[in-house]
Amino acid sequence: MNLLAGSTGFLGNEILNELSSTNSKTIAISRRNIDYLPVDAEQLIVDFNKLSELDFPKIDNLFLSLGYPLYFHNVMGVMNENLKNNLCLVDFTYQLEIAKKAKDAGAKNISIISAVGANPHSWNYYLKTKGRVENEIINIGFDSTNIFQPGHLRGNKYRFDILLADLASIFFDPFLHGSLKKFRSISAKAVAKQVVNNSLNSKSGINYFDFKDFDPWR
Repeated sequence: MNLLAGSTGFLGNEILNELSSTNSKTIAISRRNIDYLPVDAEQLIVDFNKLSELDFPKIDNLFLSLGYPLYFHNVMGVMNENLKNNLCLVDFTYQLEIAKKAKDAGAKNISIISAVGANPHSWNYYLKTKGRVENEIINIGFDSTNIFQPGHLRGNKYRFDILLADLASIFFDPFLHGSLKKFRSISAKAVAKQVVNNSLNSKSGINYFDFKDFDPWR
């Protein structure tokens, strides 16, 4: 049994569809109805502010793809205090609470969507939050902890700022080589496929994945 948090998001929805293609049962938790829910998935609508009152069924694999909605300039580090608080609540507090509950419900494997450059000591609050939650997830002690650190996710045609970032990526990506290659953009479909493949066939221990591990032609 899989449990997915963040299934209504851009990447989370791709992960949900990819899980459906494996014919494995998935429970998708969200705060609202999921459009086009796959036939082999069920949704669990929750109040994330009351996660402590929630009991999960027995599960094997947890997928965390929650993320507070940000504009591209926010990801680059431009945030006010209110936005920082909201980001911390969703990306850190909610995900950590779900992870702990999933562990109590028997989950052996966890996969979390982080970001390239995640670092708990970063000056960039977005990357700092991602780095902090990575460390806390590791400390919970799952048999297998899979941390995915993609760069810019291409393909969200409903976001004008993302479309502009896509265009910038077309220009800059070819110049990113060596240690900078991990910062190249990637399609959400490619990331979702890698997330599911590596999670359902996970290796024990702590495993990191970045651009070199994704299929950019997906």
